[in-house]
Amino acid sequence: MDAIRNSDKHRASGRWVQLGLALFVIVLLTGCAVSRHQPGGQLGPVMALGVSSDGRYAISTHQSKHLVLWNLQEHSRDILSTNANIYSAYFIRNRNAFLWQDLNDTVRVQTVDGEVLRQFSHFPTYGHVVGENLDHYLSANATWNIYYGHGDEMQPVLRDSDSPSVIGSGKVLKLSLAENGYFVSAGSGFREVDQRPIASHPTVRPLDDLRFSSNYAGVVLWDVNTLEPVAKLPGNNVKVDAAISPNGQWVVSGDENTIGLYWNTDHLNDRYRMASYYHGIFLDDAPSGADSSQQWDKSQLIPLPLANEPDRWGDRSVVTNTTVALAFINDSEEFLRFGTYSHWVALFEAGNPWPQKYFDLGDDPWPSTSSYLRSLSIATAPQANVLVTGHRDDGGITVYRYDPEAQTLTREWVGE
Repeated sequence: MDAIRNSDKHRASGRWVQLGLALFVIVLLTGCAVSRHQPGGQLGPVMALGVSSDGRYAISTHQSKHLVLWNLQEHSRDILSTNANIYSAYFIRNRNAFLWQDLNDTVRVQTVDGEVLRQFSHFPTYGHVVGENLDHYLSANATWNIYYGHGDEMQPVLRDSDSPSVIGSGKVLKLSLAENGYFVSAGSGFREVDQRPIASHPTVRPLDDLRFSSNYAGVVLWDVNTLEPVAKLPGNNVKVDAAISPNGQWVVSGDENTIGLYWNTDHLNDRYRMASYYHGIFLDDAPSGADSSQQWDKSQLIPLPLANEPDRWGDRSVVTNTTVALAFINDSEEFLRFGTYSHWVALFEAGNPWPQKYFDLGDDPWPSTSSYLRSLSIATAPQANVLVTGHRDDGGITVYRYDPEAQTLTREWVGE
């Protein structure tokens, strides 16, 4: 049942001291997505990344507008283009093919051998997905609207406002597609808005009737066959990431306001909260005036990893409850929750609120967890138990393999 504490909803949601710098970076990076400039030879940081289902390949698009195919078995790379939309790399499930878009706005479905299976003209995408049969093409634009299909057959799925947007929110709208015909969108959560009923607020408005702010910017579950929302999944605050399990059974979410939630798609009225790494699970039925030891269930918390030396604030914590990305790491419905600005990651089991293990991704190189604009630079191949991340400070990738029996995560290769 819903275990969200009402008093949480007014927690601080931003770092005002960083606002000026953040807005400058946002404008810079979003401008890169549609720039016609041809970059030089050095790879910029990965902005979007996909991994083949068999774990053999990764495809990445970079801030420098490079498109790179990585052979994860042979530990090699091939620069395929220097004219790529930075948010357009996506590997298609159960195929040796991927999506990408060039800066002339042509989207291609291309195999790892270089064969172009399909291509079409499209608006500059800020994230897109497609089904393994090359049907159900979904894409988002800069103002977080979602479209189905392309060309004359393109139709809006979500077009109810001109805000939020990549520039205004500092992140792309996350799209996550499951095998059973569900997909999830996640951008920016606000409880009052996210709790408004679907029936009262259309998902698509005429272009001359767009509202200032979307009613569907939070976590929303959609049916790809009807193109209608199945449920709004409220509870997150501000920047939020979400993922749906490969089989479509679970939706998990996390945000920059420390809230982590999950739902079973068969019982969408029941909302559950992931345990805080430090405090456990808040008890709604705690007696009035109870001290903190009576307000939180810590019974199944595991020991926290701590830094050898405290930081400048005296804190030795290395795991953070704020979330920049989530990704399922195997078909047994285990997933990873990536803390913002942290190189530590927490392992969870779907349906279980308690963290199971903590893994150190390493700080040399540091993984790409320090920017919400780069949440698409973390990807997994659940069938192969493979995780790939970009780097915080350069254009390389790091490859990890998860052992579900031993619950270990091992770094296999650093590609540069």
